[in-house]
Amino acid sequence: MEVDFTKLPISIQRQIPISLRSYKNIHVFEELPIVVQYIIRNYFEKELSVSYNVSYDLKPEISKYSDFTSIDNLSDLVVEYLKNYLVILPESYPFDPEFGCRLKYQVQTKDLNLRKTLITSEINNIVNVVAAETGADVEVESAEVIPTSTGSNTEYNAVIMLKINNDQRKKINLEFTG
Repeated sequence: MEVDFTKLPISIQRQIPISLRSYKNIHVFEELPIVVQYIIRNYFEKELSVSYNVSYDLKPEISKYSDFTSIDNLSDLVVEYLKNYLVILPESYPFDPEFGCRLKYQVQTKDLNLRKTLITSEINNIVNVVAAETGADVEVESAEVIPTSTGSNTEYNAVIMLKINNDQRKKINLEFTG
């Protein structure tokens, strides 16, 4: 069996004598000194004995195991963060009054061109913040806010099409009252 020292973690590499590390990168395991074999064997045994599933965050929905639902992929994480951010109104967050989405106020603008520009700008700003926070490449393909009822409390449906990491497309439907 061959061992590549460059693929070992830095903490393990530091325990191996520099004369071995500088001689060459790939060594035959059985030809290494016993102490070095012991260090490498312990690392691989610990590394292989435990495996974890990745969980980025939790959704406040109860799963079949009576626990919160785990978000285990980046695209669902981006969608969940966007949904959460879009429903928070400015001045409702206790420690930061500027935090929140102004979409509810922008749908009430009378000028249709200005309304579309404000809505697109607000959604793009939110998407850019979430993309920077998650490290994902997120692009808004389309964003529409459609009134679903009229009257004193007009209800709206926001439909946002996203392209995440240049391959996945996600659709966000958000209902709110303006």
